[in-house]
Amino acid sequence: MNNNLSLSVTTRAMHWLVGFTMLGLIMVGFYMVNLEVWALYPIHKALGVLALLLILPRAIYRVKRGFPKPVDGVSPSNQKLAHAAHWLLLLGTVLMPVSGMLYSGFGGYGINIFGFHLVAENIVGDEIVPFNETIFIIAKNAHSLIGYGLSALIVVHIAAAFKHHMVDKDATLSRMLGKT
Repeated sequence: MNNNLSLSVTTRAMHWLVGFTMLGLIMVGFYMVNLEVWALYPIHKALGVLALLLILPRAIYRVKRGFPKPVDGVSPSNQKLAHAAHWLLLLGTVLMPVSGMLYSGFGGYGINIFGFHLVAENIVGDEIVPFNETIFIIAKNAHSLIGYGLSALIVVHIAAAFKHHMVDKDATLSRMLGKT
């Protein structure tokens, strides 16, 4: 069902589930960092790892099935922009939790999913010591940059959906809401 009139239930469900999961994790991430709310880090990390269990099937599904065809009337240049934006959104949703896991794991902070330890903390004396300083620094910076870039792209994506709906008056948003 990859036509101009409708999107499959699977496509819509995966889109909204991953979308709201990423929005929630990004908002919590910005809150934690900007207000230094350290108590939320374990929850953020656990949910980020679990989010990957939603994100990877969606990414595989999207790569295998391709992106939905645009509705009629979208210019070729806008189609190319939308296609690039969709690829960046997909890539960003995969790289965000992966970079977070690398950041936390190689940084010596460990990866703990609600009591199940994937990677133990590396505590020497009273200090957390990175397992690999280089990977830790690269992953930490990547996690931050991807977070800001993905946030900007999500805002553009949402704005484009509303533009399609309110200005162009086409079926783009209606399709994603399950209406034809």
